[in-house]
Amino acid sequence: MKSYFKYFKIPFIIAIVITVIAIPLYLKKKADFMASERNNSSWDNTVTVIDAADKMTDEEEQVLGEQIRVIEDKCQSDIVFVILNDPANGYLDSVRRLADSFSEDNHMGYDYPGGSAIVFVDNWSRGGDGGIHSWMSTTGNIRDRIDNDDATEVLNVLDELSDDDDPYYVYSKLAASIEKRGSLLRAPYSVGAVLIVSLIISVIYIILNWHSKLGDVTVTSGTYLEGKTAKFRVKTDTFNHKTVTSHKIERSSGGGGGGGGSHGGGGHSR
Repeated sequence: MKSYFKYFKIPFIIAIVITVIAIPLYLKKKADFMASERNNSSWDNTVTVIDAADKMTDEEEQVLGEQIRVIEDKCQSDIVFVILNDPANGYLDSVRRLADSFSEDNHMGYDYPGGSAIVFVDNWSRGGDGGIHSWMSTTGNIRDRIDNDDATEVLNVLDELSDDDDPYYVYSKLAASIEKRGSLLRAPYSVGAVLIVSLIISVIYIILNWHSKLGDVTVTSGTYLEGKTAKFRVKTDTFNHKTVTSHKIERSSGGGGGGGGSHGGGGHSR
């Protein structure tokens, strides 16, 4: 059994190498994150909640606003939640246009006007087709971290709401989900994620090699003796050459991501 343990040094070396490489990258990423400052005076990013529908108490608005302001710095994106009760915009497409135009008209953007921003519009009016429609508009660099599918998925938390509910707790969960997906220091840049990956690789290596022949003694003093005569069994490879063929796989010309004032995002109806 002891002979196996000398081979366990391999996964530990793997773990050390991953850690040595990943931690400096994390520290650099964190330093760049801490050094970045908001560079847009056109929009007051302390305005993070506009409850025109009066769905929350003043205290709830204040607490939610403070939560979002912290998230803005972690995501380096302007963020605003706009709560409406507007029958004139009772369709999902009109709510989307509202969210996109709010970002443009108010020159939102953490890095520059038209830059990284999130506008969440929740219209409680059941006008139009009878549904309550919501849209989260994303602009600029935040689209690299929260794509359209992500934006749609985070809005699923709104299914917990009904007409008479106080939405504060659901909005708080929505904000936390934006932070989790949009933070510049999210995995794989967390130290904990690095250690977990190292551990997983080590465990996989140990499992795959536990029943191998690595620890077995396969050569003895009599392996090459027949009687008193040494005899070596020579094995030859009957394949004396090989041919390797390959072909190029063309990359797709399509792309994602955002910037330059272009909008992405996702919608939800309930």
